[in-house]
Amino acid sequence: MLADKLKSLPKYPGVYMMKDSRNEVIYVGKAKNLRNRVKSYFQSNGDDRVYCQFLVKRVDDIDYLITDTEKEALILENNLIKQFRPRFNINLRDDKTFVSIKIDLRKPYPHLVIVRQIEKDGASYFGPYSSSKSVRETIRYINEVFAVRKCSDNVFRNRKRPCLYFQLGKCSGPCCKMIDKESYRKLIDQVILVLKGKNNELIDVLKTDMLKASASLRYEDAAKIRDRVAAIEKTVEKQKIHCMKFVDRDVFGYKTNKKEICIQAMYIRAGNLVDVSSFRFSLKLNNPEESFNSFLNQFYCNNNFIPKEIIAPFEPDDKEVLEELLSELKGQKVEVIRPQRGEKLKLLEMAEKNAENSLNSLTGQGDKIEATLKSMADLFKLTTIPNVIECFDISNIGGKLAVGAMVVFKAGNPHKSSYRRYRIKGVFQTDDFAMMHEILKRRYAKALELNDFPDLTVIDGGKGHLSVALNVLNELAINDHNVISVAKGRKKENTIDRIFLPDNDEHVDLGSDSAELLLIQRIRDEAHRFAITYHKKLRSKAQFQSGDKTKT
Repeated sequence: MLADKLKSLPKYPGVYMMKDSRNEVIYVGKAKNLRNRVKSYFQSNGDDRVYCQFLVKRVDDIDYLITDTEKEALILENNLIKQFRPRFNINLRDDKTFVSIKIDLRKPYPHLVIVRQIEKDGASYFGPYSSSKSVRETIRYINEVFAVRKCSDNVFRNRKRPCLYFQLGKCSGPCCKMIDKESYRKLIDQVILVLKGKNNELIDVLKTDMLKASASLRYEDAAKIRDRVAAIEKTVEKQKIHCMKFVDRDVFGYKTNKKEICIQAMYIRAGNLVDVSSFRFSLKLNNPEESFNSFLNQFYCNNNFIPKEIIAPFEPDDKEVLEELLSELKGQKVEVIRPQRGEKLKLLEMAEKNAENSLNSLTGQGDKIEATLKSMADLFKLTTIPNVIECFDISNIGGKLAVGAMVVFKAGNPHKSSYRRYRIKGVFQTDDFAMMHEILKRRYAKALELNDFPDLTVIDGGKGHLSVALNVLNELAINDHNVISVAKGRKKENTIDRIFLPDNDEHVDLGSDSAELLLIQRIRDEAHRFAITYHKKLRSKAQFQSGDKTKT
């Protein structure tokens, strides 16, 4: 069957999907010529990439889709990798890491909005920022320096009098027409200069306005502008990089060890470095060049901001096709550049140096975590090393607004996109055991359906909570699943946190400073924080709704 497929492959551009004996897609690739590309995998002198020897042994069938152009093949390849997440592809997971700032200048009084998707809707977008923390710091700085509105469109439409920010001098009060549209737009234009990194240009504008205000005897206005200039100048002093050419650039460098590749990204906007981020991928199935090519192809198809220049450590195989696609998405010419000299080469070397530093530091941490997880497997008599750990906790006050929370740690680090929150639906009194039973049954009934189990389940509680977990697994006929519980120590008795295992009446003795206990405590505390945060949110919402009913 496979041999017949290979003979019938067309000589057109397209995308191929390799499948294993279970009919699961294990690799997706694109080609200028489908027949030549796919056949090369199965020839003795064919593809020399390291992972191909592992891949070919597992291929049981091949499907393909013909496209009109290589660009269409590139787009389709990215979409299929997202859809199937094949194990032999580099997969740039969308964990909602990148965020941007959106300003819709078509509105009379625009404001700053944090978004995760860049759309072609006529609004202006600034970023990307590598985390919501980065973008919130930027907005916090802008809100301190510029009196732009902070409320949402819905609140803005319904407000009858100025908010507290207006009283504090941190909002110009556009909701109540305390500022005209032209003056407000001038404020927004200044904010845009900050977001574009044009701080020096903004300082010149503000100093001119300050002199005009002073000459007109508007000393209070002049003093406000002076303070704004001082705040911006402090930011300029902290600027890490300033390039001679005022363009938007993304600079990518990478370094590898025997196991991993670390890609460092530096985001330069209008000549200023605004943010950095790093990405790690396993090299078990790919070589470095293949990994980087796949990463770059996927990176900008995740709705990330596209700069005019992309600085790379080498020219990708499909450089022309990638440039054509990115230029089309951006609406202007985009270049992928491998610099040979000058400023761009220095930026590339800086990215590579930081990638090496990041890789070395992470490798050290990774070795320690790996050793800790192996030790946990021995101490807790687990059937596998707990690379993926789920932890559950309950939060309620007198049984009211009871919630459950699940956090997930992968390789010893939180994997926040996998966190889950649960509203308790079937328990109406204070009964932690019944609540824990409900959320565990909901979670692992779903896990049974999707075959999506962690390596270890941790329950926040003592022997009773562990018994609840074991009962749930028994009810669902789930066998040989690793589960433990962690009970908080008692200060009065001077005891430390205790670990309970199935079929063991006594807890496991771990030293208070043992790496295994510290990791379990970290996971347990994160579950507790996540549950408490959700419970507080529901309480606040309930109190707000109660207050509204009282007023009416």
